[in-house]
Formats: sequence, structure tokens, C-alpha cells
Amino acid sequence: MRAGDLSVEIKNVEELVKAGLADTYVFMTNMSIDAPVAAAMRARLRALGVRKPHILGRQYIVRVIRSSARLRALVPQVYGLGDLTSIVDERISEQSRALLDSWIPKLRTYVPTKAHRDAVNAISDHGIVLLLGNPSSGKSAIGAIVSTIASENSDNTVLALTSPRDFEAGWNPNDPGRFFWIDDAFGSNVLRDDYVHDWASAFSKLRAAIKHGNRFLLTSRKHIYEGARRRLGQRNLAQFIDGSAVVDVGDLTFDEKAQILYNHINFGEQSQSWRSSVKPHLSAVAAVDDFLPGIAERLGDPNFTKGLAPRESSLVRFMEEPTEHLVDTVNALDYQLQAALILVYVHQAGFDPSDHDALAAHAVAELTGYSITKIQDSFAELQGSFLKRSGPRWTFAHPTISDALTEVMRQKPHMMAALIRGAPIDTILGSFTCEGSPLIRDTLVIPTALDDALVARLGGTPDEIQRNRMLFHFLSYRASDVVFSKVVELYPDLLKRSSWQTYPVANDPELATYGRANRLGLLPDDLRLRAADRLESALQNELDASFLDEEDMLGLLSPLRLVSMGMGLRTTVLPTLEDRIDEITVDADLDDEPDSHFERMLDLLDRVEAIGVDADAADLIDETRDLVRHSVEAIEERKRERDEEDENNTDWTHIVTQEKEKARVMPVPAATRSRFDDIDK
Repeated sequence: MRAGDLSVEIKNVEELVKAGLADTYVFMTNMSIDAPVAAAMRARLRALGVRKPHILGRQYIVRVIRSSARLRALVPQVYGLGDLTSIVDERISEQSRALLDSWIPKLRTYVPTKAHRDAVNAISDHGIVLLLGNPSSGKSAIGAIVSTIASENSDNTVLALTSPRDFEAGWNPNDPGRFFWIDDAFGSNVLRDDYVHDWASAFSKLRAAIKHGNRFLLTSRKHIYEGARRRLGQRNLAQFIDGSAVVDVGDLTFDEKAQILYNHINFGEQSQSWRSSVKPHLSAVAAVDDFLPGIAERLGDPNFTKGLAPRESSLVRFMEEPTEHLVDTVNALDYQLQAALILVYVHQAGFDPSDHDALAAHAVAELTGYSITKIQDSFAELQGSFLKRSGPRWTFAHPTISDALTEVMRQKPHMMAALIRGAPIDTILGSFTCEGSPLIRDTLVIPTALDDALVARLGGTPDEIQRNRMLFHFLSYRASDVVFSKVVELYPDLLKRSSWQTYPVANDPELATYGRANRLGLLPDDLRLRAADRLESALQNELDASFLDEEDMLGLLSPLRLVSMGMGLRTTVLPTLEDRIDEITVDADLDDEPDSHFERMLDLLDRVEAIGVDADAADLIDETRDLVRHSVEAIEERKRERDEEDENNTDWTHIVTQEKEKARVMPVPAATRSRFDDIDK
């Protein structure tokens, strides 16, 4: 703070003194104020007629915030208050503490944005929030700080999870004080089909958990959630469908972007001379339309700015084209450091020195020429920039590091060959796709030259329910026709494996695999009949007609059977719908949206009507729709009555950082200096 900064207040002070309203005048700022400067400012105020001037700077504000746990929660590290161990204490479970501990060094740079406030308001209103954003947009930072704030309440336990299955295992209906933070809830770099399937069944438990006072924060990349949303359909959470609990974290004001950039460089490791050289250009960087907080963090880390010219064009390009620069940075690392990154890459869940895939580690060692011991010695050098440690497990400091590794290996075919032969099968099934198959964003494309190696790995997939589902999903959606055919011809028993059944059946990867095999003339008759039985059962018993849009699945049904199913709909299914409506109404889960219980039935009616029906059937369809409408109204009424009787009074207002009413906008004096003026001090 400089004494001259008081000048913008002089006119206000003069008017207040003249009106007799400034006997005491308090000047407060979050900037540091040296004693001589404070003395000069007090003298100036006295000269203007103020009898009791008070100059309160950063030191005073820090002292007050430290004195109050609630204030620490309301103003999380916005002034760089230092250690967070007073908040992240024994109340957090060990597994989550390890993760939050890894965030502590970064939280002092945190800037509460509108997305942060919208997130905590959504949790207060709905018990859940889904944060959507592009890579490096700050989703995980908001998740970490809100989870930390939640842990401030002594009645809460914070659980940082990685999948819907972790939630189902970690939810205790007798413990109402759990806060679940699930980062990359639908997959980190690509959409995980098994996660979508698990969430479809887990959402009912999640609703019950919210009702019991638990709270949830989920994050996802935008394009990954969009894929999950389409697959989930009405099985999705109601608050996600209507958007009331969905927050886009990418919409930042210039002031928010400038403060984020300032904090990352101010608390970073860059030299004073580097800061001085880039200072004139930082406002231009903050003005970039697609500004990303995660990329601003890299500007504060010299590991990512080697060779970056301190010119406006170079700095702006760093922000506008982050992937290209990160790929260049990874390629410029020493080979031993690159080997460490590859070792983590092939272990999707992270590398644990005491519990990892020995074959994958051996493949990386052969590929890079470094022993596993030497590779592990490099982890410490990469910690804090490229890698982070959560307990014993090493993972990427940010998912974009994995994106960059994917691009690096695309450019190096010899690496691809080694990975296909040595990477864990989960990595191959979840993160790779075949050349010639539909392109999936952020996946590693396997060239046709490696088809035989890929077929051998797919054929060796362990016969386990979870992996079988991943295998069917790969075969149905990611394998080229050549790879698919070779796998089925060389390993025909793969098709006989068991997997979870999915509804709607149009999204079932096992049936999709059968349909594709049948189209290519590779499906045995017994499996085709088994698939046809399941489709018929889905239509008649579950009212699931979704497969009627899938040509490959329709091909599993003979023409005669398809005609028979159509007749059965008219003579058997339609006349029984009234009884089914009564059953659904009685058994309806009040935590679900009332109309969601009849989604498949109404879809079936639409499809039957579109095919063409006689007058009697048309009347029956109209009557059924009326019955559904009345049943939805009845369920809505029961839901209202239940909510009034069992209103959830769990108090989470302690994490709301601002009032929901629109705050009164106070006049702000014209800026007299750049936010970045003291970045090199």
C-alpha cells in the first residue's frame, strides 16, 4: 500500500466530515501496509477533520480470520492465509485426508468465483452439485475447497471417491454427516461405460443418502458428461436433468481471471526477473476468452515455462493452446522423467510401488531402458508439477498430463506397440480405440499395424463380470471390423461370457456385440436365440422397446418372431397396461420424478402408434395415456405430502459463501493501478 492510494477517498472523506459523519473513519484493505505509510495516512485523515482515523491492512484481516473457524470457511485462503491443517484435521477419513493434503499447497491460490458460490448454494438447496467444465477449468479446485469447508463441521466426514461403486460401498444410512466428493464421476479422460451403468442404479441410493442428510459434489468434463447424459436418459438424477444442480465453472469475469493469474504467479516458483519481464503482458493473458485456471497455475511453475519467451504473443498462445505447449514440455523432459510419466500412465488408477501390475511395469522398463527402481527415483523430481502423491499411490497432478501423454505416444509408434503388449487390460479397454472405428475424444488410437497384438490382449481378458462388460463395450463400440472378426474367430468363447444386463436394452454392450457378430455372420445360433429371448422379454415384461431403433439388434430376431412379438403387443401387452399402471403407482419410489416411472410405457405407446394400429387399439392407447397422466398427478401429491412431513432440516448453510439474493452493487472508484503492479515485488 502507498500513501497516495488514499487519494481516491479524499472527496468522500471531505463530504462526510462536512456532514458531521466522519468523527471516526476506518480505512480497510487486504494489502500490506507498512507502519510509516499507515502513519502518513492517519495524519492526512486528521488534517481533513477526522478525529479518530483507523488504518487496517492485511495483517489485521489475517488476525481476525485466524480467530474464527467460520470466517476461515467463508473466506477460504483468499488472502493466502497459509496452512490449512487447522481445517484438514482428524475429522476427515484417512483415505480422503491423503487427497486433501495433496491440495493444501494449492489452496492458498484459490479465488472464490461465481461458480464456487453457485456450487455451495446448489448443495444447500439440493444436497448435490455437478460441476462441469473443460480440462484445467478449476472443477477439482472447487471440489477440494468445498470439501475442506465441509470438513470444518465437526459432525461431518468427508469422503473423496473415484467411482459410483466407491459411493455404494462408502454410504452408511446410519451416518447422516457424510460429504462425498467424486471427481471425474463419469470417467477422467474418456467416458466410462461401466460408470454410467453403475450410476443408473446408484442414483436411487444417492437420493436416499441426500434424504438422510448426506451431501454430494461431483465433477466431470463437459463432453464426457454429455455422453453420459445421453446414455442415462430419464435414469439420470432429476436435478441434473433440469440443470438446477449443474454448475458450469468456465464462465469467469476478467477480475476473477486476473486474480487467479496473480495468485498463481505470486505464490509460484518463478524468479523475480521472470515476473518483471512478463508483468506488462499479464493483463492480456487474463483477457483471453478461453482462460483456464489450470493453465494459469502452470505459468507460475518454471517446469512448464522453459523456453517460453516473455512476450505477449507467446504468453497468450500459452493460454490459448495449452495442449500443444504441454506436449512440447513433456517431449523436452529427460527420458528418465518421461519413463516415470509413462509408468503412471499405464496404471490408470495410479502407480503404487507395493501394489502394481508387474507385467505393465516390466513393459515400460523394456520400452524406456530404465529399471523400475530408477524410474521410481524420478517421481520425487516430478512431484508438485507433473505428479502428486495420495498415500502410497502416485497419480498425475492434473488429467491434462494424461492427455498430453496420449498425444506424445500417438507420435511414437514404437511406444504404442510396447503399451499394447504391456499395459493393463483395463487401460486398453477403457482408454484406447481402433483405427477405423468411430473417433472418441481423448482416446489413444491403435494403428492397424498393431491389430494382431491387440487381438491377443483382448483374447486374454480375465473372465470377470466387470471386465467382461468392458470387453463387450470395446468390441461393440471401439473395435474395427477387422479386429472384431479376428477376436471372435480366434476366441469364440468370449461371446459366451456373462455380464450385467442393462436397461434400456439399446444401451447393453453385450446385446450390441451379439448384434454386430450376427451382422458379420459370426454369431452361433444358440447365442442368437438367447439374445432374441432377452429382447422379447424386455419388450413384453419391461415394456422396453428401445432396441427397435437398433438395426443390428433387430437382426437378432427372425421375421416370423418379429411379427409374433407385434401381435403379442396388441393382444397381450396393451390390454394389461391398466393393471401395470396401478402397480407402478402403488410401488412408486417418491425420490424419483413421478413421470419417470412411466417413461418406457409411454415410449412403447408412441412406437406402437407409429407402426399403425386399428381403431380399437388407438382408443386403448389414448385411454392408457389418460390413466398415466392421472397416476403421475397422484404420485406428485404423495411426494408433496411426504416432503412436507419429512422435510430435510440438515443445516448446511455454514458453507454458503454469500446470500442468494442479488447483492447490492457498490460503486467502485476508478482503478488507479494494475492488479499485477506488485507481482515482481
